[in-house]
Amino acid sequence: MKKITIMALVAAALSLSHSALATHKSWLMKNGGAECTFAYPLATDRMDSSGAIYNSDTSERSVICPVALSGRWGSNGTPAFNAKRWADALSAIVYFDRRGAGTRTVSCFAAMRASDSFVYYSASVSDTGGSGVGRLDVAGSTSGGGQWAGGTGNGTTLEAHEDTVVKGLEFVCSVPERTAILGYKAKLCQLTGDCTHGSGDPEDDTTTSTMGNYVQTSGVECSPAGTEGAIVTVHRNGGGVTNLGSSPVDIFCPIAPPSDDSREHNRSVTATTVYYSDVYNTAASNSNSCVGGATCPSCRLMWYDRDGIMQDTGALSKIAGVRELYQGAASQLIGKELQFGVMCRTPPNLTIEGITSLVTVSDISGGI
Repeated sequence: MKKITIMALVAAALSLSHSALATHKSWLMKNGGAECTFAYPLATDRMDSSGAIYNSDTSERSVICPVALSGRWGSNGTPAFNAKRWADALSAIVYFDRRGAGTRTVSCFAAMRASDSFVYYSASVSDTGGSGVGRLDVAGSTSGGGQWAGGTGNGTTLEAHEDTVVKGLEFVCSVPERTAILGYKAKLCQLTGDCTHGSGDPEDDTTTSTMGNYVQTSGVECSPAGTEGAIVTVHRNGGGVTNLGSSPVDIFCPIAPPSDDSREHNRSVTATTVYYSDVYNTAASNSNSCVGGATCPSCRLMWYDRDGIMQDTGALSKIAGVRELYQGAASQLIGKELQFGVMCRTPPNLTIEGITSLVTVSDISGGI
């Protein structure tokens, strides 16, 4: 089950730091490729060994990547920044990785489900080339601000209706064989009709923020990954995701971070906790040595850099007396990542119930 992009808007209380310059213009919302799904799933589908959605088939396939819009900021501070309700964008980017030899074409367009019951589309943007990491700018900077691909011409409809209240927003991509979607992001404007940073304003924040928010991922958002085990044994249920097979299976759980204020920052992650349960409630899965003994999950925080290289923290520690694994008190700098989440080597008859993590966000700057 993938993220539902219904605009159930939740305002989060934020501490606001003020700047002499009015810099707040947009919310930068990010999601990882593991949050995408194939339009027509196959029994053999799985995430790759690093957690991104990967087309291992021999033909081109359609992939849908929803933007998680609900509860991704808002404020009751002064000044108050409203939660997002429209698709006016400064930029929107999809990152991909073509693996192995051969020239292939990746293409994506944006689709917005609006409150008027219509679906509006951008033009499709494509890239043709050989192996390596690349990006598609589905919305980008133009003179006067951002614009969805195709603008208001060529039969496209999204740019002309971007101020309509959004019910859902996703990227729809045509992904060739041996190609992965690593991550995607949309910089959605705080105010309609005011979608510009001004000349020379940088895309990235050079500071490392210390302000953070807790985020949560349910086990039902996790997917089988890598090449270990038969994926038909991985079942989602009300309790999370369970390995019902007789062999260990790798399971990846994506984490959608809070949105950044205007610019992307060098993100840090602290206190990541994995919650699990045992179908048979065996003592071995709760012992302090269960990770080394392979009777409970062996989990690690993993993320993709912008260059497409996967990094990880090493195995999380067991918390004594409870069925939980913990990152520890030290924060992990993951930089300006394309996606991040937790990969768990999951023994038979074990359920990953969910994950919580304390994730930094860029400091809020006053002004609209």
